[in-house]
Amino acid sequence: MLLLLVCACVAAVTPAAAEANRLTAPSPPTFIEAGFENGLSGWSIAGVGEVVPTIVHDIVRSGNSAARVALTGTENRSELILAQDGTIAEFPPGTERWYGFSFYIRTMVWGHPGAHNLIMQLKSENEGSPRLSLGLWNYQGNRGLWTEGSAMGNHDRFLAPLAEHRWYDVVVHFDVTTGGDGFYQIYLDGSLIDSRRNITVLRRGAHLAYIKTGLYRNGAEIPGLSEIRLDSAALGTSLEEVTPR
Repeated sequence: MLLLLVCACVAAVTPAAAEANRLTAPSPPTFIEAGFENGLSGWSIAGVGEVVPTIVHDIVRSGNSAARVALTGTENRSELILAQDGTIAEFPPGTERWYGFSFYIRTMVWGHPGAHNLIMQLKSENEGSPRLSLGLWNYQGNRGLWTEGSAMGNHDRFLAPLAEHRWYDVVVHFDVTTGGDGFYQIYLDGSLIDSRRNITVLRRGAHLAYIKTGLYRNGAEIPGLSEIRLDSAALGTSLEEVTPR
């Protein structure tokens, strides 16, 4: 998100591959440390977009390293997929996990009505728009941390204000379901700021979900330099396990 350590890429998930993997794949991971202390270990760059994030040491949340995620010109995407041992971390129905990450907005071409910007997505295999995602503004261009996706209410909802040049710690507690009995919780800096129950995280016919983190924007509509830092990412089974120390 070039002098860096990159974990192994994997092919995009296809329906046939997903069905085969569903029958033979091991249980979904219970813990992944992806805090950039060992390069991009804990991540896949499959489908990263135009720019692979780089490892830097100038602005960090914890440890000695963070990821610089930067888009310039009209570039649209620089996104990492959570992975284990170089393989995309897959979450089939029935999976309940906690995912945490920290972000720092260094500079941003802020959106205007019609432009979007996502920093985190929980996506179904082969699905376009995610059903659960977080963005830096809503579709009308209002800044802040916003929800986006059908699992989060089918419309953008404001969660919290955001400022440049400070770290934010985000934790997403999610339950992957297809039958409308799932849930999620969003924590910001240790406080619960949003939750919903009786939701569907996976699209109909999907067998797994996966997590993307980075920058995804309408580059042609909001060209210029947008840059963030990512750090302290982790997957676990409790809030304490994924909260930065």
